[in-house]
Amino acid sequence: MANIRVVREGGGTIDEIVWQAQELDIRERPNGPAIAAIIAAAIGVFTLGLLTTLSEANTDVHDLLDIKNRVGPLSGKTTFSVIVYLAAWVVLAPALWRRSVPFASAILVAAALIAAGLVGTFPKFFELFAE
Repeated sequence: MANIRVVREGGGTIDEIVWQAQELDIRERPNGPAIAAIIAAAIGVFTLGLLTTLSEANTDVHDLLDIKNRVGPLSGKTTFSVIVYLAAWVVLAPALWRRSVPFASAILVAAALIAAGLVGTFPKFFELFAE
């Protein structure tokens, strides 16, 4: 505990108590599970963009992704993207369970994957690969 002397507006002073983190028993918890979820979601978004582009580029992939005829290849794109997301989360969560990962670098990786995935879903982009 530390005392800090604060000067008030009227010229008066007052002593305030400032608590230190050690005194409050604050412990930093590992952020690995949260980072695992964020990166897994970004991998899922990237997979959706990649499958969208591959579906337009190759008729075999287009036919493979056509799980439900009434929906078309969108059913396969979303299904496989969710499967990849869940698989990535299952792999990353135990690997990062008790670790503290640098937040800025993890968010940078996630942002790059999300941006690449979003670009893959834009018609102007995936029409460049159409057969």
